[in-house]
Amino acid sequence: MDVLRTAISVRQLPYYMIPERNLMAESGFDVAQQRELVRSITNIVNEGPRMLLWVKKIRQAIVCHPEPLLWYSKMRTELEMLALECNNMAVRCRDENLMIDQSSVFNNLLTTAMRYYQIVQLVWMRMRLEGSSVDDLMVVFENMLS
Repeated sequence: MDVLRTAISVRQLPYYMIPERNLMAESGFDVAQQRELVRSITNIVNEGPRMLLWVKKIRQAIVCHPEPLLWYSKMRTELEMLALECNNMAVRCRDENLMIDQSSVFNNLLTTAMRYYQIVQLVWMRMRLEGSSVDDLMVVFENMLS
């Protein structure tokens, strides 16, 4: 967005195949349009993630159906907390050679892995009930933590 805002401001946007060609040269923007575009892009950048609320369907989903969004947020937060606990446990259980003491970690990792699976399976099942075609639990897991 910053690059686009700058390109509009300076009326210079090189074509990726022919850098000497300026795509903004033929835009036909007058000064008022140029300022309005720059102002709009600045507002979008400043809004950050709240910008999604500008999209009518997303706003309606949040306002009219908050329960699924809250439920998913809760599941994702729990998954993120489990991931942080695993990382912390791995750091705490290292010896002076940075090797992990497997005996002290194994039970906790097993419990955590089982809860990972339960959370991902619950999210996947709910997605399927709501019409998703995603078949791979690993895809759900990766997308939840990305």
